[in-house]
Amino acid sequence: MKALAIVALITGLGGIVHADDAVDPNAAQSAGDANLETKAPRAGITFAGALAGGIIISKGKTATVPAVSLRLGHVATATTIVTVELVGGTYAHKQSMTGGTLIDSQLSLVVGGQVYIAPSVWLRGAGGIGSHTTDDGTGQTPHGGLSGVFGAGIDLVRWHYVVLGLEGFYSGTFAKGGYTSLGGVGLGLSYY
Repeated sequence: MKALAIVALITGLGGIVHADDAVDPNAAQSAGDANLETKAPRAGITFAGALAGGIIISKGKTATVPAVSLRLGHVATATTIVTVELVGGTYAHKQSMTGGTLIDSQLSLVVGGQVYIAPSVWLRGAGGIGSHTTDDGTGQTPHGGLSGVFGAGIDLVRWHYVVLGLEGFYSGTFAKGGYTSLGGVGLGLSYY
């Protein structure tokens, strides 16, 4: 009788305690990729640079300028890159026809991210510090402050790890001398 009671108890508990056959999709993906080399289009350290034609706006003055964007990054996920970026542009001008050439410039050093929203289309944003330097003929006066950069781009051609793309960006700096903005569109070369 005791043996029959034990068998009935074990049979009854067998219906309550059981293993779940469902597979966690995240665990299955991680386990499947654990020993494989990635086939992602981006991996590791990244470098990017763009030369652009741009517009700088400061204290009511607007001028076309050459601009540059340099980025150092690290791939965080298949679609996200964490970046440190240097963005700048210079504006050469004269106070008078006989005067010397004066240089105004804007430079931003920012930290942010670049996210691919499609296989070849990306958006980026970053924040950090910036400087706007003006020259009124008596010497250059730097004004430091907070800076932000936003941008977008399209990867046009890929040669293994090197990508040629079209990109645009906007950089704004709030400084003691006022708000200065720099926008540009140009060609960029990236190494992923």
